[in-house]
Amino acid sequence: MIMIRRKFLGLIAAAGVIFVISLFGNYWVVRKIFYRIEDFFKRSKKTPADINRTAVEIPKDAYSVSVELALNSRCTSDYDGNQYKFHWGMFDETKKLSDEQINRIVTHAKIPRFTDGRVEIRKKDNLLTFVIESEKAAILNDWMMVESGMQQQAVGLICAALGIGMVFQSSSKDGRSISDTDHENIKIKIDAMKPSYNDSYWTNSPPDGNESWRSNNLPITRRNGGKPLLSVLRDLKVEDLNGNIATQESISQLLWAARGRTPHLYKSKPWGMTIPTWGGEQNISSVYLVSRNSLSKYINWNKNRPAHELLECHKINNNLFQELLRPFSANQGLIVLGINENYARAFWEIGYQLLNLLLQAKALEIYYQAFLLNEAQKINIRAAGVADPVVVVSV
Repeated sequence: MIMIRRKFLGLIAAAGVIFVISLFGNYWVVRKIFYRIEDFFKRSKKTPADINRTAVEIPKDAYSVSVELALNSRCTSDYDGNQYKFHWGMFDETKKLSDEQINRIVTHAKIPRFTDGRVEIRKKDNLLTFVIESEKAAILNDWMMVESGMQQQAVGLICAALGIGMVFQSSSKDGRSISDTDHENIKIKIDAMKPSYNDSYWTNSPPDGNESWRSNNLPITRRNGGKPLLSVLRDLKVEDLNGNIATQESISQLLWAARGRTPHLYKSKPWGMTIPTWGGEQNISSVYLVSRNSLSKYINWNKNRPAHELLECHKINNNLFQELLRPFSANQGLIVLGINENYARAFWEIGYQLLNLLLQAKALEIYYQAFLLNEAQKINIRAAGVADPVVVVSV
């Protein structure tokens, strides 16, 4: 009786909080509180056994889904059937993937390599485990963590293109050692998914309509294009020296691809991005642009609203600016990816952004080169104002 009374009083108090918050228009906060109350009373339900699930069919137009459309539509999934509650994607409890379909996803998830270390995906049923070789030098270990992140993102984008759901299952921020030679980073579960965007698996819409955006100072981005994701991924390399010179519009598109806002929600909040986040944390890594004798930081969230803008950090004197561009053979500038912490998850997130940048640059047919930075290459980047740079993409 005492427990029931406490639950009732808690419900009344929460209702009061919801009412007050709703007056100020933070509806995502209201939803989040409501769903926490709902979970307090609701019993968890079990996923049906595979024997009771029918085989899923991949949509016929999935193989023509563009790089931009896959980036804008990617999300993670769960089984609660409610897009606004936790993950945006909804696993389909009535259907399942075949072993052949799962193998095809792993086969498609090939990335351009920077190292010769062992970076692999291991499959058991519909659970994919991302493993790297242990006992490597520190800088090589960091680079392989980035490559593992690229593999994770490749799987996520392939799932987005094919209308398949996925969700991360983590062990820790650094992963874990599973043998003398193997380090497990993270697991991804893949499964059949229900259409998540108005009866479609894909959307080219911005987050919650244009009125939700802060004032932006970058050109508007495209959320659909003409180059199929799977084709671009299949032929992707770490550089394209024969591409066209980047424009202001294409640099804007690259920044959005790396870390731009998308229309899905996470935990009821409009935190959708072209990359996944660890528990919704937004400051694990950062994206910078070195261009026109200045260092700027890419901003995708400003005063509780999605954004797409550059914030100038400071000017760079011309001598340092030329020293920055020269070793990377840049024409227009450098996109720099830097970590804000030293956990392995930060390097995975760098890998997510790096793969997106390469895919978008290739789809735009522009000149680019990507570099995983050694300690000597980091010196000038640090002098320019990026505390812990990991990757440079020159354009």
